[in-house]
Amino acid sequence: MSRNTHLLLGLSALFITLNGCDQGGGDTTASNDVGPTRATIPAAFFTTDRPTEVVDLIQIKPTASVGDSVVFLARVGGRVEPFVDGLAIFTVADPSLLSCELMGDEDHCPLPWDYCCEDPNGITAGSATIRLNGSAGTPIAANAEGAGGLEPLKFVIVEGVVNERNDEGLFVIDATEIWVGGKPMRGMPRRGSLAGEENEGASTGDTDAGEHDHGDGVAHDHDGDGKPDH
Repeated sequence: MSRNTHLLLGLSALFITLNGCDQGGGDTTASNDVGPTRATIPAAFFTTDRPTEVVDLIQIKPTASVGDSVVFLARVGGRVEPFVDGLAIFTVADPSLLSCELMGDEDHCPLPWDYCCEDPNGITAGSATIRLNGSAGTPIAANAEGAGGLEPLKFVIVEGVVNERNDEGLFVIDATEIWVGGKPMRGMPRRGSLAGEENEGASTGDTDAGEHDHGDGVAHDHDGDGKPDH
């Protein structure tokens, strides 16, 4: 499956939520005394107690059905922009997939969470879309990045219900609770996935999208258009 197809699958998970998105789900915080309110993501979605005996995403995805309750370990990423601007939706990838900062030289990849060195078929098989819904049952109108410590590359344990799936890799979870861990490093691909390791890892730095060299002499395409970006 091509990277373009993978991106389209991710976008399809977004489009099913756009009709009637919950503008007031969860708590609200006033931007000023007289202005409109701004949706926020309730802290109740997040836990600091790591669930035990949790399996990886790839172990439950093939057999989970719509309506099933699931709990799995994954990492935030799988796309150039894993968070959806203005909606509490983000993508995760199975821990068996290697993000680009775990390969090659230090800082050789400014967008390691897009997994562009991985086989696109593997990304499709090992990815999921996570939604944080408000009272109307649709995604809260707020970016999930930063909520509960969420950021690209971090381990997460997601508990929720399968909302939609298909044989082409689409796997949408309505989350009920999320544990946010830390980040791995080269030689320690599971660092950050255990209790007590929530603060492991450092900022990834540059977040500008575009084509770049991963130390293999090949320029990698990150926006999925099949041609250089700049």
